[in-house]
Amino acid sequence: MHEFRCPACDARFEALVPIGTETEECRECGAPRATRLISQPAEPPKFVKSAGGNRRQEAKNRNLKDATKRDFKQKRARARAAAKSRGGSR
Repeated sequence: MHEFRCPACDARFEALVPIGTETEECRECGAPRATRLISQPAEPPKFVKSAGGNRRQEAKNRNLKDATKRDFKQKRARARAAAKSRGGSR
């Protein structure tokens, strides 16, 4: 994938071309000599969090786990109370 600029209409476009291709036909005006540009490389992905970021994520995970556990216990207690009021033996 390379980026090209047309000298006739000043359009910029990307094209999937073989390695070494220096010119391409313009997608806008059809001029035959759009030249390849040197694109800025993409920023590398950041997979590693900082120590502070790790602590914040661990705190969020802990809060989510605690809230899920609390919700489960409340639902279980309501289900047991409902079963008891119906005369069930659970």
